[in-house]
Amino acid sequence: MRPADRTLTTIAFLLVREFSMLSVVSALEPLRAANRLLGRRHYEWLLISDDGGPINASNGMVLAADGSLGDLGRDLVRTDFLFVCAGLDHDPPNRARLHSVLRQAARNRVILGSLSSGTFVLARAGLLEGYRCTVHWEFQPAFEEEFPELDCTSGLYAIDRDRWTGSGGITGLDMMLQLIERDHGPAMSRSVGNQFQIDRIRNSAVHQRPGALERLETLPAPIQEAIAVMLANVESPLKMSEIAAEVGVNLRRLERLFQSHLEMAPAQYYRRLRLEKARELLMHTNLSALEISVLTGFSSSSHFAMAYSRAFGVRPSATRRTDTNNEQDHDPKGGPET
Repeated sequence: MRPADRTLTTIAFLLVREFSMLSVVSALEPLRAANRLLGRRHYEWLLISDDGGPINASNGMVLAADGSLGDLGRDLVRTDFLFVCAGLDHDPPNRARLHSVLRQAARNRVILGSLSSGTFVLARAGLLEGYRCTVHWEFQPAFEEEFPELDCTSGLYAIDRDRWTGSGGITGLDMMLQLIERDHGPAMSRSVGNQFQIDRIRNSAVHQRPGALERLETLPAPIQEAIAVMLANVESPLKMSEIAAEVGVNLRRLERLFQSHLEMAPAQYYRRLRLEKARELLMHTNLSALEISVLTGFSSSSHFAMAYSRAFGVRPSATRRTDTNNEQDHDPKGGPET
């Protein structure tokens, strides 16, 4: 074991099979750029796989690891951050050993984090209790179903004391820019950001915009407030008149606003939100269609199946079967890059 070098900040990235390459690279590149602009090596990084061997990303590329899970457990004295990096597969093998190393890292005051669905791994190890966290929007319904007691936000990332969780995609870049600002000030953070042609550094208050919510921040306040009420009442849907009353506008004005800005009635939009949540639950949980229909506010599984088929062109069972087949086949070119 090498002695700890306190002039360096060492960041370990624990790669789960089929991890998201984009999530990892977006976190590595700002560290490289910071070292170059600083004129010295302040940040070093280690890529860790379960057995220390090469590991496949979800896009089919293979990364060579710097060490194994066992090596990491023996060398935590020189590790400052440990990020669990996952993609579509967030249930890695050797779960007990993995959890043991993560808990040991927490006892050693290592800052723990995640990229994309790596948040599941930290949660299953019991390391997010009492912390605010986040996960990629596609996994959020499944995460909330499995961990209803945890404070999972819809933010791009969440930094809560010694837990840094990111939603995936390019949010690793945002998180590392926050680290660089912490260590070297906002001017250096902006300089690193400029290397990657970004016009602003997004903070943790910026929300993810999944599916039907992609334009939310550009919409008039009454629509934003109405959507917030809808999201808070997915399992037990409200009447449109009740939502209008909550927002403080009359129903006709609410309908005109939705039609003008979203080209659909508020009831149609509400149903779309509920069906998108249902699709995410089908893809990422083992809940039955009946259970999902209840969780998304449909009166029966047959009513749910009919609405789902109209919205997405396939029955709920087809969505689940397709997703299961993709996981079994491990198609290196398939699936979203989260």
